Amino acid sequence: MKRILHIGFLLVGITFSFSSFSHPLKVTASLIEYDESQKNIRVECKVFVDDFLQSIGRPMNVNSLNKKDIADIESYFNEYYIIKIKGKKFTFKYDRSYFEKAFNVLTIKFSESSFTVNKGDNIDVKNALLFDVFGFLQSNRMELRFPPFFQSKYFETTKVEDSYTYTF
Repeated sequence: MKRILHIGFLLVGITFSFSSFSHPLKVTASLIEYDESQKNIRVECKVFVDDFLQSIGRPMNVNSLNKKDIADIESYFNEYYIIKIKGKKFTFKYDRSYFEKAFNVLTIKFSESSFTVNKGDNIDVKNALLFDVFGFLQSNRMELRFPPFFQSKYFETTKVEDSYTYTF
């Protein structure tokens, strides 16, 4: 009887663990890229779908986004992910996305925005995605590519107040 009771508690514990924590890693990965010849910036971001939907606050079919889904994604990014160049804010306009079901990852690409970047200009980035839900567990990693100024720079936000500034 004792053995059955122990096995029962073990099974309940395992079930609770897997249902409560789909994955322990709370992270996003972004790319902010400048195309000097086209004078534009493009942004893409990878998020774990379950975490992202929890932060958005509602379910959505990530394989077939409707207009409300797209509007909610744009609104969320425009509120929690601030990119400014020369004080001008990048506006997140949804372009396309794809869902990698095997990895639970949604990659969201935003339309390019026209920006001319010159020596002496500043970029300011504040990425607070998912901190509203996961707090100190959340980490947002970003890669910036701004040729001819630099090929790649990496930084990470681990607190909602973290930001990154660079002068070209």
